[in-house]
Amino acid sequence: MKKGVLITIIGIIIIGITYFGIEMYDFAKGVKNDIKIPEAENIKLTETESEFNENDCTFDLNTQTDDFLKEITEFSNYVWDNEKKKATIKLENGNTLIVTRGGCVHFSFYGNLILNNSELNLDDESKIFKKALWIAEKLFHKSDFDFINESLSNRRFEIEQSENQKYYDFQIDRYCDMTLVIEKLNNSQISIEIGYYMC
Repeated sequence: MKKGVLITIIGIIIIGITYFGIEMYDFAKGVKNDIKIPEAENIKLTETESEFNENDCTFDLNTQTDDFLKEITEFSNYVWDNEKKKATIKLENGNTLIVTRGGCVHFSFYGNLILNNSELNLDDESKIFKKALWIAEKLFHKSDFDFINESLSNRRFEIEQSENQKYYDFQIDRYCDMTLVIEKLNNSQISIEIGYYMC
């Protein structure tokens, strides 16, 4: 009889532990679904399509097309991504210009020139400024080009630098931010990105 009672108690304990384990597993699974844990330290959060409502936009997405590029004959060889409002332009010299123009709440306009097989380094300011001005002249309104040209000529900007990147910040009232960013991508590629965003 003692053996039967002992077996019954052990059985109840095993069932209790199993039940408790299942409950804890479901609880932990529910907590995991409620709390999103980022996989990386600098993760970018994006809206899902179901959360996005075009009516909440400050800027009209339907008017943000590639029409501004069609007038520049030099940029005839490009691919436009309407969802990202981005053009990838293959230039005759083998380099690539990536242009982003658009936005929902913040409207941004940037030109990013990727130089392949470049011997430029972050301190080659005169050559980098010349390429940045080429981008600005081709893409931006004349008043923006003039402002950038004057700011670079008179050194009216703030600089931040790391090992592989140099960041120039221009102070301009009509935009939230206007920058020139030079980045060494690898031993032979350098990126020169210039542009602004409005909020």
